[in-house]
Amino acid sequence: MNHLESFQARLLTGLAAALTLGLFSIPGVSRADTNSSPRLKLVVVKTLPYPVINSKTPGAEVIPGGFEGGNTVKVTIRDKSEYHLFAHSYETLDWSHCRLDHWVSSDGLRWRHDQVLVPPYTDKATGLWTLSCSPMPFFDTEADRWQIYYALFAKPQQNWSPGGTLRCASSKVKGRDGISGPYDFPGEEVLKPGVGYPKTASVSSVSTPFLAKDGKWLVFYGGDNWSSLQPETKTWGKWWVALASAPSPRGPYTQLGNESQPLIDPTGFNENPMPIRIRGPKSGKDYWVATFDFLHGEVAGPNLSEIGFTWSSDGRDWPAEHGQAVDIRAGFNAGEKPWWHVIRTPHDLIDEGDGTFTCFFTGTTIDDGPNHGFRGVGMVKFKIEEVTGGLAK
Repeated sequence: MNHLESFQARLLTGLAAALTLGLFSIPGVSRADTNSSPRLKLVVVKTLPYPVINSKTPGAEVIPGGFEGGNTVKVTIRDKSEYHLFAHSYETLDWSHCRLDHWVSSDGLRWRHDQVLVPPYTDKATGLWTLSCSPMPFFDTEADRWQIYYALFAKPQQNWSPGGTLRCASSKVKGRDGISGPYDFPGEEVLKPGVGYPKTASVSSVSTPFLAKDGKWLVFYGGDNWSSLQPETKTWGKWWVALASAPSPRGPYTQLGNESQPLIDPTGFNENPMPIRIRGPKSGKDYWVATFDFLHGEVAGPNLSEIGFTWSSDGRDWPAEHGQAVDIRAGFNAGEKPWWHVIRTPHDLIDEGDGTFTCFFTGTTIDDGPNHGFRGVGMVKFKIEEVTGGLAK
């Protein structure tokens, strides 16, 4: 059984259990999808066989651990378009010194380091490292400012700890020109763990805010669950993903439902959903789609090359059966091979306006080792197909 068949089998088993337990029941949400409804499929167009940022890229030599969570946006200012990558990166291989970085590129291939937004620092009151993760840039049209949503929590030098909160920092420069900041870090707290939050997890990731069909602002947020790693089988267990709602992008956010729910593939590891709103290429219908960090099978296995993809008809209901595991090796030309050992953290799908979407992602480079080597940044091109009748496969 290959990865995709294994994923689909577990997905159906998990879905049956989830429906029996009511895990996907969110008040006010109905399931209108039928077999005759249009469904979406993510198709690989081209995958670059090399990282666009590696350990030798100027500016990356001081982050031996490379990159993980974050996002990339494409911004046009005065007829000039640029990609802006925001990510947390590691100044050490053990992840104890995490910082937020901003990189810029005119073509997505050649990148320059713009600035360190938040350096690693020690909380003077507690003596603990204060960790900033998963920066998500978002332009708030009402405030006319860029904002960065991110997870902030204190931890001992070597171990993650619960209690992370989601915060929002605003650019001090108005307009789209203000994307480089400076920002008012640490900003405002917009969500913190509360009643029903998974007992084994802390807030460790957040998406950009997005507007659902019902007019409410939503964010995906996630919690790390290191206890989910099964040493006997070398497989990942559940990493939780849930939704929170607010009347405006700046919050305050409250969890949907009585407890956090695994909204995508309840049986496995899911992290960092990256939602955007699109129009169906055939129907013109509104959809909400998301790439996400998806690991399954053997953790130590070579060339884990799949990116998760899912979609929603309203932004609030994300049925597990919509989930797809997309192997990006399908975008290689003959003779090309992965530069990565394991893929992590895909960014948003960037609509290029020509029917394709650019997606940047991180991956552990093979040359630097499978465990704590440098995590570079790669690029893949997708298109989204709209099919009718049955699950898009």
